[in-house]
Amino acid sequence: MRRTWLAASLVLLAGCSASKVYVAPEYVSSGKVAVLPMDNESNDLDGPAFIRTLILQGLARRGFRVLPPQQIDEQLKVQGFTDGGQLRATTPQKIGEWTGADTLLYSTLEDFDYINIGFYAQRRVKIFSRLVDAKTGTKLWEAEREGTTRVVVADKKQAEQQFAVQLAAKAVEKMTHLPLQFESRMAVERLLNTLPYR
Repeated sequence: MRRTWLAASLVLLAGCSASKVYVAPEYVSSGKVAVLPMDNESNDLDGPAFIRTLILQGLARRGFRVLPPQQIDEQLKVQGFTDGGQLRATTPQKIGEWTGADTLLYSTLEDFDYINIGFYAQRRVKIFSRLVDAKTGTKLWEAEREGTTRVVVADKKQAEQQFAVQLAAKAVEKMTHLPLQFESRMAVERLLNTLPYR
C-alpha cells in the first residue's frame, strides 16, 4: 500500500483574519447610514454588488437605518460618481449633503478569488470597511475581515474529483452572479460583528 504524508484524505478549513478593529471614543451610529458603492481591488465584477447587498442586509438586521442603495447611487451619479474607487475625489461632507446620510460606510473588496490546483483549493473573500461621520469626516469605526475555505486532498483520484467539483461550482456561481456565497456571508458577518452595539 502506498503511503502518504497526509493523514487525512479530505480536509475543509474555514479561515479568518484577525486584523485590528478601530472604534472612535466618540462613536455614534445614530441617524441614516449610506452604504456607498464598493471600491474593487479584486478581478471580479460581480463581487462588489453582492457584498454590498449583504452588508446592507446585515446592517438593517442590526437596527441601522440604512438608506436605499438606488437613492444613493442616483445622487452620486448626478455628481459624476459611478464607482466606489472614485469617492476618494470628494469629501464625506459632500457625500452626506448629496445623499442625506448622517454616516457613510466606505468599503473595499480587497480579495475575491479562487485557487484550484486539484490537491488544494481555496476560496477567499476579504473586505475592509470604514464608518465615517458625514458632517465632520471623523472616522468612527474601521475593520477588515475575511472569509476563506480551503480543501486539501491526499491522492490523485480525489484531486481530480475535487478539481472538477470546484470548476463546476465556480461556473454556476458566475452564471447566477452570486459568487463565493458562503465565503462572502462569512466575511460580512465577521466584519459587522466588530461594530459596537448601538
